[in-house]
This record gives sequence, structure tokens and C-alpha cells, in this order.
Amino acid sequence: MRRSLHTDEEIAFLLGEAERGIPIAAICASAHVSPGTFYRWRRRLGGLKPAGVARLDQVERENAGLRAEVQRLRAALLVQPSRPEPARTGPTGARPVLRHRGAEACVGRFAFVRSAN
Repeated sequence: MRRSLHTDEEIAFLLGEAERGIPIAAICASAHVSPGTFYRWRRRLGGLKPAGVARLDQVERENAGLRAEVQRLRAALLVQPSRPEPARTGPTGARPVLRHRGAEACVGRFAFVRSAN
């Protein structure tokens, strides 16, 4: 998005002139902006005074910093190292622990189903 040639304080001054009764067409001509831009500024800054505009700018910068910090914290939570899984070996470490009789022949997804042998 293109950055404005006018600062927020200048925009607040132009909006104040419109409140004092100066025609909007004259304000737009002197500031070299379109009436659509003027009305967009009015919608964004409303009836703020220049001091209020400065405070709004400060709050917007603070908000952007907080949003960046939240994103950084979320990324840090997603990258946390996972705990290693315990090894599934027997007491000797050689063979897996088998809990059921006949489980030696059953391996894989349907290991709980006994074979008909």
C-alpha cells in the first residue's frame, strides 16, 4: 500500500478546517487530494485533534509490537522439542515385550487378531 504524502497531524488539521466550515472541495484542491481520500481520512481519524492523532499513532505502534511478540511466542511453542519415546524392548533389550500368547506370529496393524493355526 502506498504511503501518504501527508502526516497524520496534517490530515487532522485539514479535517479541522472542514469542521470550521471551509468547503471540502477547496480543502482537497489545496492539499492535492481527491474527495474520496478526504472522506477516507475522515472515516479513519474522525474528530481527533492533532494530539489525539499522535496518541493513536503511538498506540498503533505498540499494538504492532505486541502482535509481533505474540507471533514469536506462538512460533516458539510450535518448535518445542518433543520428549523421546521410551524404547519398547524387554528387560534384556533384545526382543520386544510380548503380552499375549501367540503374539509372536502377529505383527503389524492387526496384531490383536489371533491366527487360526
